[in-house]
Amino acid sequence: MKLPKFLKRKRNIWIIAILIIIIIIGFFVFGQKNNANSIQTGFATKQNLQETVLSTGQVVSATDLDLSFQGSGIIKRVLVTEGDSVKQGQVLASLDQSSALASLTSAQGTLAQAKANYEKLINGPTQNEVQVLQNAVASAEVNLGNTYNSAQSVLNSAYTAVYNAYASVVSVQNSNFSTSDQQSIRVQNNKNNINDKLANAESSVSRATDANTTDSAISNLADDLNSTFGSLQIIRDQCDQGIYYSKVSVTDKASLDAQKTAVSAALTSINSLQSSIASYKVALQTAKDNLSAKKAKPRQEDIDLAGAQVLSAQGQVDSAQVILNNSVITAPLPGTITQVNIKVGEQATPTKVAVVLQDIGNLHTEADVSEANVASLQIGQSIDYTFDALGPDQHFSGKVLTINPASTVISGVVDYLVKGSFDNVPGIKPGMTANMTILISQKNNILAVPSTAIINKNNKQYVRVIDNEKMKIYHEVQVQTGIQADGGLVEIVSGLKDGQEIVTYIKP
Repeated sequence: MKLPKFLKRKRNIWIIAILIIIIIIGFFVFGQKNNANSIQTGFATKQNLQETVLSTGQVVSATDLDLSFQGSGIIKRVLVTEGDSVKQGQVLASLDQSSALASLTSAQGTLAQAKANYEKLINGPTQNEVQVLQNAVASAEVNLGNTYNSAQSVLNSAYTAVYNAYASVVSVQNSNFSTSDQQSIRVQNNKNNINDKLANAESSVSRATDANTTDSAISNLADDLNSTFGSLQIIRDQCDQGIYYSKVSVTDKASLDAQKTAVSAALTSINSLQSSIASYKVALQTAKDNLSAKKAKPRQEDIDLAGAQVLSAQGQVDSAQVILNNSVITAPLPGTITQVNIKVGEQATPTKVAVVLQDIGNLHTEADVSEANVASLQIGQSIDYTFDALGPDQHFSGKVLTINPASTVISGVVDYLVKGSFDNVPGIKPGMTANMTILISQKNNILAVPSTAIINKNNKQYVRVIDNEKMKIYHEVQVQTGIQADGGLVEIVSGLKDGQEIVTYIKP
């Protein structure tokens, strides 16, 4: 294709070239956005960085004891005032001790008696003591014999109750239950059961000739009476079933109720007799055992028991002595009295702090640090202190002593107790507020930028570097960061150079 003729002219070529140059210059001058008004910048500079944890705590005494009475009572003496220096074991206050002294005296009397019993056991019984126990055996034998002598009458009454119950049931059955319905069958079955129990009762009563057979008869009759009562109840229930409710007369029903009452009374008598015999047997055996034990030479276990009673009584003396001691407050350690919260004549209670003892020459700090910061702390890290009592311009140094592994929750935040040492500071007292700056890490002459300059994208970090200082044109550079320092600064490990201008903020 041939060019138009006018392009062949040199003048026209120059005109076209100049227009192209003007368009290009206009694009660079007017086509690009000017960011200068919406961008704030800073510089990547080398600085000395510190990472710290701030916390507020209190000055605490190494010896900080809330002393109180271990018992209640009226305060009789207060022997110290606030500011007094005391020695270990020094008496600080005491209660009225009259009751405690009386208890101690009583316990000492019990101990003396236990010791006398021990000596008596070793020496053996007197003739009079043996005679008393022999009389007790004879009395128990008489009581048991009299009870067996009266047993036959109770057994006969029990047999009579079963006999009368059977007779009443026979009469009621003959008058009312002659059919083969369920009610009549139940009456027949339970009448037969009562008849069996009547035979058993007759046999048991006839065989009750000595203590052994009487015991057996009592036990058997108790079973027979129980079974008879149960059958009477079933038969009585049938009298109110279906047609029998109106068929069985009121007299027959009353007869059955009377037999139930009689059987129940006989059963009560049998149980009472059985209980009496058992009780008298125990009493007789106990009396015999006591007599045998008294006559016998003291066994080693009896000697040991008497010795144990001496020890128990001694324990009561010791316990009474402790109660007496609890009426006194003594200094467990040397120190200074910083609080006295009691007065002579008032009522003391174990829950009320009476005296506070502290070692004001041996102090440390305690502060609660949140779980977000405690992972950065280590024992031995440096602490910079200021104290509210001394003003913010006076700084003191210390070290982290301990970090409690157990947490506490304060206002919904998980905290850990951190203890710190500090140099001797004149004028500092327990309870004063301590402002703690704990140094986590420190790096000098390190390249750093404000934290606002860091952009996080796709798990990577970037900084926007200024290309055109005047128009604030920039491009993003990937960086590697280090410590998050105080003052909102971040260490730059790689990606930037000292002095580079960077974007710190872009207005939306």
